[in-house]
Amino acid sequence: MPAISLPPQPRRIILVNPTRYLGNLLIAGGLIQDFAAQCAERNISFKLVVDAAFADLLAPVLPGDRLILYPRRQIKQVRDWRKLQAYWRCLQQIRRFQADIAFNIEEDSVSHRLTQWSGAKFKLGCSSTRHRFGYQAVVPVNFAARPLHQQHRWYSFQEVFAVFGLPAAQPGYLRLRPQTLAADLRSRLQTLGVDFSKQQVVLHAGATKAYKKWPAHYFAELCQALRRADRQVVFIGAGQDAEEIAAVLAQVPLPHSSIVNLCNQLSLAELAQYFVGVSAIVGNDSGPFHLAAAQGVAGLVIFGPTKVELWGPLSPNTHVLKSKELCSAECTQQGCIHQHRCLTSITPQQVLAQLSPWLV
Repeated sequence: MPAISLPPQPRRIILVNPTRYLGNLLIAGGLIQDFAAQCAERNISFKLVVDAAFADLLAPVLPGDRLILYPRRQIKQVRDWRKLQAYWRCLQQIRRFQADIAFNIEEDSVSHRLTQWSGAKFKLGCSSTRHRFGYQAVVPVNFAARPLHQQHRWYSFQEVFAVFGLPAAQPGYLRLRPQTLAADLRSRLQTLGVDFSKQQVVLHAGATKAYKKWPAHYFAELCQALRRADRQVVFIGAGQDAEEIAAVLAQVPLPHSSIVNLCNQLSLAELAQYFVGVSAIVGNDSGPFHLAAAQGVAGLVIFGPTKVELWGPLSPNTHVLKSKELCSAECTQQGCIHQHRCLTSITPQQVLAQLSPWLV
């Protein structure tokens, strides 16, 4: 990597990272925490631009005065000039900080534009292709092709922080403080049907992409097998995950009284708390699964065509189940001539076999 000369003795640094992907934030989160601590030791004011959806999750581990919230949901929901107004308010907060250095760690367009317009004296990008204009320096991160031992996205993030002198570390997630289930949340969960006298197995049937979703009828079969074993099945999710859960439950024999559906019932911070007490989780490659892994939950994540080397869980308690069925050269993630056999060839029986050591 070519040497990059940063401004000497910066007093204010801002990281522009409003990713909409929970998994990405969790993967970069430990590095962000370490960098924030390094800034504090050096008497440098630090700000983080982050999606407002993650504010409650970050609040216990990053002081609120360090966060600038990007109103992605508000921008998506409102119309016309109000979109620009919401965006402009966020940009004004960034510019008022008067950063000596603004930098980003991802290639997405929102990070790119906010960094460009941040008003920082020195702007540091991470992509030689996207960040060619409006930056004083670029860390030439190769997101597509990396050494075998550094393929995981964590290493791409770490490469940028290393420019600031952040010491090398082992890959890991955002470090959430040890949490116990608050009495009011426990009571609400019980009202929703959670039986804390039983082992709870969490299922997450959703994902941001269709090619990441294990078939609904397989989740239904797994759900029924867990019920027969007297485990309580708890579905989690938010937004469009409700449709996935409905598709699963439509194929599970009635009654559903022993199944708990927490979709759209918990905030991310509450979900993180709840995870501390569950026995296991089975889910697709998704943000909620990474959150469970970050909390140390024993888990089984099902991978389709996406690369485990790039997006695999960073927890020793999590096992990956990926088919040995190879994709054809003609296939893309959006269009598979084999109907995503890499997912459909993974059976509920295989999942149960992997789960059994955790269900005692």
